[in-house]
Amino acid sequence: MTIEVSELRDIGDVVLDGRRVCIVDDDELCRGQIAILLGQKGVRVSEAGDTATLQKMLDRAMPDCILLDYDLVSESGLYAVERLKQRYPDLAPIVMVSADETQRTAIRAFRSGVTDYVGKRHLIGDELAIAVRRAIGQRIRDEARDAELDRLRRNATLDERTGLLTRHALEERMAMIDEVARRERHNYGLVALRVAHIDAVLDRFGVAATDRILRAFGNKLRDQIRATDLCGAWARGTFVYLVDAISSPLSFAAIAKRIGGQADLEIDLASAHLRVPVIAANAFHPDDAASLADLVAVLEERLEAAVAAFRDSAEGRSEWVRVAETAAPSASDEHTERRREKRFRTLKKGRIQLDGLQSTIDCTVRNLSSGGAGLRLMGPTAIPEFFRLKISDSGVVRKVRKCWHKNNDLGVEFLPD
Repeated sequence: MTIEVSELRDIGDVVLDGRRVCIVDDDELCRGQIAILLGQKGVRVSEAGDTATLQKMLDRAMPDCILLDYDLVSESGLYAVERLKQRYPDLAPIVMVSADETQRTAIRAFRSGVTDYVGKRHLIGDELAIAVRRAIGQRIRDEARDAELDRLRRNATLDERTGLLTRHALEERMAMIDEVARRERHNYGLVALRVAHIDAVLDRFGVAATDRILRAFGNKLRDQIRATDLCGAWARGTFVYLVDAISSPLSFAAIAKRIGGQADLEIDLASAHLRVPVIAANAFHPDDAASLADLVAVLEERLEAAVAAFRDSAEGRSEWVRVAETAAPSASDEHTERRREKRFRTLKKGRIQLDGLQSTIDCTVRNLSSGGAGLRLMGPTAIPEFFRLKISDSGVVRKVRKCWHKNNDLGVEFLPD
């Protein structure tokens, strides 16, 4: 069931008849009561006694709205919201239902990302209906806004991350240059540049670190662009540089070598230093292909071959992430320790505090610096991007952001309070 956002003036315009709502509560009587109240409004209701059952249902089909109990026996509803948001990018809007109707609890629920909050005491069908309508209406408006932003991005000529041309704008200009080159018998060349490990950066360090690398690479390319050349983002981590008005293949080869040789990146994050190589390939018109489409095909084929060769090379297999380690003891320290019982370097205990939850997660703090720290967990654990970290029992609580997470280790950077 869909509704145009232009027709959605208020929540009353959202029709509940036929909408699918999932009720998650370990209290069977409460689930039944809510199901009856919503059923009277024409809502198609499904029920889950815990989040494990909910996940199985969401894997099959996403409802229009989820009613989630604040205090499940198996886990906190707030923690469940965080896990569900990480697992399902298109998660349905969540209305939190709780017997605890204090303002503090409601604030925690809204901070976790729920759309609305309803108290369990004296449940009224109209109140539930309004909350569900509001949640669905908000989702409709959000989707319409995202669609409009996507349309604006498609029509934009500059890439928002790098400041270079978008692929659509670059292709338009490439077609114009190709037409002039064929008519006036000019030469031009294409250089493709692929930022190595970009997918691994996204997986280990997150979106912010990936954007930072792409932005730094875009700045490097902008510094090298000649007045007659063009450069744009082709795909995530891949860029195309067009060298126009070139006299010979040798001149083009020299320019391509200069561009590729100066493209490698070194990025310092809060908890790691990244060495990011850039893989290059090129194609020259008209020697490699007579048409622009064929030239692009040759370029992409050569780039994929270069990427495959890089992965098989010693450089491709070498370590590209360096985590700062604690400095080794100096000779004077060793000499001092010979005069008494030898000291062992101790690692500090830490506690991860999740927003809105009373429970904490124990960890070991490693590689502590003024900007961040490395943490080791006791076992595989889902950790949100933002949380609070307490270092030792006497330490202060710091607000941190997760930069990367691999197995039981993760790196965080300290944020201002």
